[in-house]
Amino acid sequence: MAGLNFSHGGNIYNFKKEVIDFSANINPLGLPLGIKGSICKDLESILHYPDPQARGLTAGISRYWGIGRENILAGNGSIELIYLILHALRPKTAVIPVPSFSEYERAAGIANCKIRFLKLKEKEGFKLNLASLGNADILFVPNPNNPTGNLLLQEPADSKKFSGRLLIADEAFMDFLPDEKKHTLIWRAVKHKNLIVLRTFTKFFALPGLRAGYLVAHQDIIRRLKQCQPPWSVNTLAQDAAEMILHEKGYIKKTRIFVEKQRGHLFREISAIRGLRPYPSEANFILIRIENETSASLLAKRLIQKGILIRDCSNFRGLGNKFIRVAVRSRAENSKLIRAMKECI
Repeated sequence: MAGLNFSHGGNIYNFKKEVIDFSANINPLGLPLGIKGSICKDLESILHYPDPQARGLTAGISRYWGIGRENILAGNGSIELIYLILHALRPKTAVIPVPSFSEYERAAGIANCKIRFLKLKEKEGFKLNLASLGNADILFVPNPNNPTGNLLLQEPADSKKFSGRLLIADEAFMDFLPDEKKHTLIWRAVKHKNLIVLRTFTKFFALPGLRAGYLVAHQDIIRRLKQCQPPWSVNTLAQDAAEMILHEKGYIKKTRIFVEKQRGHLFREISAIRGLRPYPSEANFILIRIENETSASLLAKRLIQKGILIRDCSNFRGLGNKFIRVAVRSRAENSKLIRAMKECI
């Protein structure tokens, strides 16, 4: 891990002026008004410790997916749960696809886990080659993958090919798929001890600042993880907001339609800019290769002067200084991005 930069998108605090943040992949519709009002009404609850078992939230997730509460563990965002898994289970070896979310590597390194990186080849569309996995105690599979946006597992049956390994399926962006029930591994995870599914309220449900996530697994794995989880992991406001937002069926449907439409428009507009090559995505962001002499860091600097923050992907293992990532936002904001990119590229 020496020398690797683990910085992420969404750090608007580095800039003095207001920016449009295309670096963090958050639902462009924001929070439903009802959730905002409920959070304000719940402020008095912070005078008490949060429920250490997150019972209300766990019950809400249980109803949402039709699974047992004993198969669910809530956490301080999926980040905490990634670290918890490595700390509690202590695997000796791990396979991590690259490029992918850097916190898998960081968590594995802290747990003294030997890491083997599995290169997702650009010329093959960043697909996961199941035949080249090799042996390892644990395998991370983000689905859809960040930053490439593609599905690494096309259907739940693909998980059968990982027998003998513990598969960590990170479904942080799965909510954006209109047919997510066709792809999610949640229902397999409750039955199989070699599978853990990670979910978050950060991206689709636009709650990054409150930090709420959960995992789904066999009840034996849940019991083992609970033994190592710090108390009061999820704060009261996060528990309440996350539980309530699962009832917002209209918001969920609207988000999927909105993002699919705006992603298609943004992809076509970027494709028309000479020097930029976007990659197809199933999520609410697009990975872009720069095909002229401009570097990712230089383009990012030029765009920030215009009040636009993008994700420089230079620090993703497996990518270089020719890749950037942009979130899908509103039509007006996406249009501002397109105009600025034409001027800066």
